[in-house]
Amino acid sequence: MSSIQFQQVRREMTILSAPNQRYTLADGTVRTGCLSTYQLIELLGYISEDADRLELAIAAYPRITNKQDIYDVYNSFAYFSSAFRLHDYIESTKMPVTPVTVAPIVPVNPRPLEINFPALNYPDAALYNGPKNCITSLSDNDFMVFIREVAMYKTEQEKKEAALSLATRTCLSTAQSMKLSTSLNVENNRLELLKKAYLRVYDEANFDFATQVFTHLPNQAALREFLAASRKANQVVQTPPPCSVSEAEFRTIREPLAAESSSSARLSIAKNQMPRFKCYKSSQVKEIVALFSSSSDKLNLAKFAYDYVADKENYFFELSPLFSSSMDRQSLSNYIASKR
Repeated sequence: MSSIQFQQVRREMTILSAPNQRYTLADGTVRTGCLSTYQLIELLGYISEDADRLELAIAAYPRITNKQDIYDVYNSFAYFSSAFRLHDYIESTKMPVTPVTVAPIVPVNPRPLEINFPALNYPDAALYNGPKNCITSLSDNDFMVFIREVAMYKTEQEKKEAALSLATRTCLSTAQSMKLSTSLNVENNRLELLKKAYLRVYDEANFDFATQVFTHLPNQAALREFLAASRKANQVVQTPPPCSVSEAEFRTIREPLAAESSSSARLSIAKNQMPRFKCYKSSQVKEIVALFSSSSDKLNLAKFAYDYVADKENYFFELSPLFSSSMDRQSLSNYIASKR
């Protein structure tokens, strides 16, 4: 597929928002066009589900132009088991189709590579109910597939690269992160791996357990410092709910005042009851002040109620129309200015 044709596919994938629409477009592309591995990798990046990526990669393989680079596609999967399934499919296409006429030899399955983890106190993610950095962790079966793959590498650097690939692409539990780190012999490499794994770890609050993988105290301290700094940076400032007086609460103030016939008694009740709530709207205070006929009582209560209003910036503009006298309006304005 030419670059121009593939650019058109990319534009269409970007426009589509529904996952099923993106999958349909990708499926049609891989079944009708010849792609390079790099085009396939970019196409799979638009697909959210690992199972869908696997189906597309299998469908695309027969038409891939540079099959020698197909291994680069393995990094497009979130789970190592998906990469294994693609690998198994590719290997199956290389098998001869001519039936074997000789008596079959029953193969002896090689014994799986035995992995021994250090005897540490590993936290149980199944019992975890705290803050999480991802939705769910990698299954233990899939994890063991990957950890065996890591153990097969010869050098520390190769093991480190493979371990980092998993830690940065997949959600692990704290226990899995600890076990993965112990596949590395160099403690500085373990520290680097754990810092990467923490960003996607499932049971975040359990990650302090990971200090057990270090024998050197400075490395333990370095991980603790990293966790403290990361948690502090990720703390969400809890914003208090906006201060307000509900309509039901407001009626408990307004209705008794409206029912009171004596102006002086009404003013006294208002001053006694309004402090029950601290966050009136200016419009609510306006309703109460409007119950008074005397301009002096209105001005008296308007000044008194100012301390109990949330939107003080609106106060004068809401209440000033209640006063016919410019002197009263000026008096209220001066009072508000004095309180700032």
